[in-house]
Amino acid sequence: MTKFQAYAANFELYPNEGEAFHHLLPLLSKVNRVDFTFLVNDPSVNQGQMNSNFDDQLEKELLKNGAESWKLTLPTEIPQEFDFTFMYSRKKVAVEIEKTNREKILRDILKCHLYQYSGADFAIIGLPRNYPHTHGVWDLFGFGKERFSECKTYGFGTHDKLGRILLWGYDQYDAVTDKLLTKQTRNLWRTKAAEGARSR
Repeated sequence: MTKFQAYAANFELYPNEGEAFHHLLPLLSKVNRVDFTFLVNDPSVNQGQMNSNFDDQLEKELLKNGAESWKLTLPTEIPQEFDFTFMYSRKKVAVEIEKTNREKILRDILKCHLYQYSGADFAIIGLPRNYPHTHGVWDLFGFGKERFSECKTYGFGTHDKLGRILLWGYDQYDAVTDKLLTKQTRNLWRTKAAEGARSR
């Protein structure tokens, strides 16, 4: 794997109402930039799959700004799939970061209900506006807002439960160029990953 430095900025919450929004806004509004690392496979391995440590770095940023460590224990029949949890002003929060797959967002909203059932007061789904993939760039945050709105319109979850879920959007940048990640960025990183693999 080859490492590339990136950062997240321009954070935005949705919906900008409800219990979760009002309680967590003082904490989440302090997050302006999160530096993290992308790991890119040689394209001959898993088609140059990209992964990152954004969730770990975001957790550190929240703890630095006033959140406290807290661990959510799920029932044995529910696999522990959340990315991290924390406590803020005595409220417990579970965080799910959807980095790559827009088709999983509806499942992420369901998982937020499972976390609430298991003791979390609130749940957050982190979604980039620009996930670069083979066919272009996906706006996962925009897609998530559509799914969330549909949940409210068609009754996929109660008003109370949905009011305790927040979507947290952000832009991803190449830390070297300060430019938004694009399909071209992905192609360049995959080329460099292949060159690095050949030189080893």
